[in-house]
Amino acid sequence: MKKSSFLTVAITSLVFAGLAFAGEGKVENKTAGCCTKAQKADKTCEHPCCVDAAKKGDNCTKCKGSGKIEQKPAKQ
Repeated sequence: MKKSSFLTVAITSLVFAGLAFAGEGKVENKTAGCCTKAQKADKTCEHPCCVDAAKKGDNCTKCKGSGKIEQKPAKQ
């Protein structure tokens, strides 16, 4: 009986560990609200934190953005 209980706990632990690591690494690309407002006005956001993050190619996490900046394809 002890052997089957241990085996059940071990398999369950492995399944939950696999599920925990499965979603890791996926970050939603979300533009901060201040940057979205600036884009609608055909400007760029001038917050220092947003400027620094944009230089790195990221959305500003301080202003509730996340992930990388999505580049729009150039029009030809």
